[in-house]
Amino acid sequence: MDEQIETLQQHLQDLRHQLHAGTVYQSLGNRIGQLIDGVHRQRRTPIALPDERDGIRDLLKDVSQGLEGDREVHLTLAELDHLLQHLRSTNPKIRYLGVHFTLYDALEDGVFSAAQIQWLVTQLLRDDRLFDHILEPSNQGVYGRSAATSFLATLIHYSNDHPKLVQLDYDEIVVKVATYICLETDTRGFINQQGWAHAFTSITELLTTLGDGVQLTRADKLFLMVTLLERFKRLTTPLIYGETERMGGYLVLLTNRHPIYESACLTALKQWRQQVALHRRATETAAGWNQFYNRRRLLDAMRLQRDLSPQIRAYLSSAIDFLA
Repeated sequence: MDEQIETLQQHLQDLRHQLHAGTVYQSLGNRIGQLIDGVHRQRRTPIALPDERDGIRDLLKDVSQGLEGDREVHLTLAELDHLLQHLRSTNPKIRYLGVHFTLYDALEDGVFSAAQIQWLVTQLLRDDRLFDHILEPSNQGVYGRSAATSFLATLIHYSNDHPKLVQLDYDEIVVKVATYICLETDTRGFINQQGWAHAFTSITELLTTLGDGVQLTRADKLFLMVTLLERFKRLTTPLIYGETERMGGYLVLLTNRHPIYESACLTALKQWRQQVALHRRATETAAGWNQFYNRRRLLDAMRLQRDLSPQIRAYLSSAIDFLA
């Protein structure tokens, strides 16, 4: 792993422990924001993509035929690894329609053992999958990162429904996911010939799933929510493919679960507004205007949620949005 990513991960783990111990709360957002601001981006490097001539089409066909027929399907770890490699494919027919749906259907049909599910989660959390070329300018590595995050959400959702069958290491999951959120900056949605990137849709899907489960402590759910908000406010490219609607839905669902989430969200929104007021001139750049309209789309998405808490709705209705 890149030394910088390893250091960030350790700092996030330390901050998480402080939150659990009750020694940090009001300053959590600022502390996470400082960690994000300290990340140094790197130059673009070549990406090694999977080769479609390695038998992946035959494997997908064989598994699909087995799932559609009466034949019992068994997948070895080598075959599962083969499938996971092609979650990095730039061909949406292989990556999404092929591997993603095949893995999902196999999970629904009970093909995987508990040990295989745990193995899959471990593989998806590997640094070379979750952080693949993540420090570089927008690149084709986003497909693998986003696909890994999306299928991780599917596996955790399955684990939520089968808690006695699947035992996952949620301490590792929280820290790895928080690290990924801090590092991801690719906001692209649909890309011609290569399909959906939508990394922030996958991130929100995963956070929603983690928020729905009972395995995480309130501190960890709060930690992930604040991490997302700190990452979001620093994005300098537009999110325009429905990501803000999904994020708004996630925030409303979580803040309705317990007053601590509502309070933390309100604190983050107030701090955000103060930062906007202090840096009004920053909007005189494309990056600044992208940040402004990303924020507006998110707040509008929250306002449109019927179940938005009265306290947050009152704040959003009363606050004057600078530059509006």
